[in-house]
Amino acid sequence: MNAPNTAGFIKQHLIDPELCLACGSCAATCKENAIHEGDFGQAFAIDPNLCNNTHECLAVCGSEAISAWRMVPAGQAYSLEEQFSWETLPEELEVDGQTLVAELDEDEAPSGHPAPASASQPTTFMYTQSTPVIAQIKSNIRVTPPDSETAIHHIVLEFGDADFPWLEGQNVGVLPPGTDARGQAHHMRAYSIASDRDGETPGTREMALTVKRVIDEWEGKPYHGVASNFMCDLQPGDTVRCVGPIGAHFLMPQDSNSRIMMICTGTGIAPMRSFIQRQQRISETPAQPLHLFYGGRTPEEMAYYDELNTLPDTLLSKHLALSRSPTEPKRYVQDLLLEQADMVADFLKDKNSYLFVCGLISMEQGIMSALEKIAEQNGLDWASLHHDLQHEGRLQIETY
Repeated sequence: MNAPNTAGFIKQHLIDPELCLACGSCAATCKENAIHEGDFGQAFAIDPNLCNNTHECLAVCGSEAISAWRMVPAGQAYSLEEQFSWETLPEELEVDGQTLVAELDEDEAPSGHPAPASASQPTTFMYTQSTPVIAQIKSNIRVTPPDSETAIHHIVLEFGDADFPWLEGQNVGVLPPGTDARGQAHHMRAYSIASDRDGETPGTREMALTVKRVIDEWEGKPYHGVASNFMCDLQPGDTVRCVGPIGAHFLMPQDSNSRIMMICTGTGIAPMRSFIQRQQRISETPAQPLHLFYGGRTPEEMAYYDELNTLPDTLLSKHLALSRSPTEPKRYVQDLLLEQADMVADFLKDKNSYLFVCGLISMEQGIMSALEKIAEQNGLDWASLHHDLQHEGRLQIETY
């Protein structure tokens, strides 16, 4: 059968609403400001009038949602309003009884952002928003002091007999109950998994999450994060609908000779904790200790601060930055990177090293600027190095 005639059709770049984590990393990357967030916390969408198909957004998406295209009649691209109304992508068009499939050019393929070569093969989206799995709350403990402005909870989910095979570095989607202002079900929110593949307690299907209660101000009025407050209020025995596992790139290398540097702030410690837990269970004296650059306001507001301090130096080399400590100078993680420039440069030069960055989008620029400065101070071409780090799976960034 001959291929369908695509004359008069164009290829439109879309975001799959079922896979979108609503994290905003794609919007932060898009220089054309073509990617927009809906009014009610639903999936992001791409403005066809602004998208110029440079596809820089492809490398930052943690769920592959950004890798979606549809053939549409020229001049009849799906509008933002249409995209925000979707719960799933529209069916592909048919012409003369044949489906119009959007064939990708080489620069459109989601390449150049692989997982580390030795990472285990992940399972993704075994459960979707339309077919979630039910987990039960085993425990929910606030890990920051009651009088602290930052309320972070360590929440353990129990999957029982349900199969949910996650890997270190993956996420789980949570579906809050109720509906948004449109009367539609709330979109899922993704949380980094904070325990290794064998469970929070070894040999169980217990999954740990690190959740910060979001209470903010929006247009002069208090705003309570829908999913974070739902999660932080759950009690043992309560249930939650889950989606996933999510993520195919931000995965821990399994080669015992790999060198791993973890850079994070706030609840970005969650996937790093899963890496540390995995390594601890394999050996507390690995060939190369893990390196952690972890930033927070005070020790009391840093999740797992005490837990991390019990770990031996043979397992974990800790570099902690405090920005609001009454007894120490104000420092951010990028300051620590610059202070440890020789060691960081050694990582950048080593083909067997891997860098993982997780936290708020606002911290990403400072970290990347510090890495660029360190590279240039050591005679390294940052543009070329940055490209190689990404294309070799040695630089993984997950911000929200």
